[in-house]
Amino acid sequence: MKQLIPFGILLCFILVTANFEYSEAQIPRERVQTDEPVSDIFWASSVIGVSTVRNLSAGNLNSTIAHIFGPLRGGIDRFFGLDDGANTRLGLDYGFTDRFSLGIGRMTFNKIVDFRGKYNILRQSTSGDIPFDLAIKFSSGISTLSGVGLEFSDRISYLVSVLAAKKFDRFSLQLTPMAAHFNNISPGNQNQLFGIGILSQYELNERFSISTEYLPVLGKRYTGTHNALGAALNINTGGHIFQIFFTSSQWHGEQFMMANNRDRFFEGDFRFGFNIHRVFGL
Repeated sequence: MKQLIPFGILLCFILVTANFEYSEAQIPRERVQTDEPVSDIFWASSVIGVSTVRNLSAGNLNSTIAHIFGPLRGGIDRFFGLDDGANTRLGLDYGFTDRFSLGIGRMTFNKIVDFRGKYNILRQSTSGDIPFDLAIKFSSGISTLSGVGLEFSDRISYLVSVLAAKKFDRFSLQLTPMAAHFNNISPGNQNQLFGIGILSQYELNERFSISTEYLPVLGKRYTGTHNALGAALNINTGGHIFQIFFTSSQWHGEQFMMANNRDRFFEGDFRFGFNIHRVFGL
């Protein structure tokens, strides 16, 4: 009888274990679904001069070198605008979080120093629960040009914009309503300008994409100015994004493009330029 007790205990253990495993098998197992932000809605932080919803990851530093030369209509005598000199902007942006970044830059024209920030409120998700990206951007420009007799407050301009973008497979579209304020203006112009940036990008493959930007001014505009338009070829080298473009505006930054562009793209008033974006992990 004593010899049967261990055998009985072992048999009970086997039956209980088998029943547990059978019960476990009846529970349907579901694969864990990951919901991540859609990557590369735009490849760079700007198409040409208008900012995109793309932001930096926390701890990353983005350096930007931007050149826009003179008009091509100068022909070979002006080496198609390259002899006329470039409006250059050098910029640095740092990602404090995955959604918030701050930056500083300097532009050749009017020796403008700009400060800017961008915050992503929404990120388009791969599951489709969040259908688009939404961000806000603010910036301030200060002209440091000497010998013009301006008070410090007269040198300042401001911009606030809302960036809404969505990626459809290889195609991305962004709408950016914006408002700019200039403390100092020429007679006959108003302090405020309103516009809407219309940006697009189409991925040809993993290395090349094409993008466009159009920035019409809404309502009253400055005398003699026209809407800015440009098209770019983006090249992903793995280490940086290199943009080659033609644009009607020689200015960097949305408020300066709205206030100063006097050329018309489809009348041959466009110029060659390039941007280099390089991200460093710190």
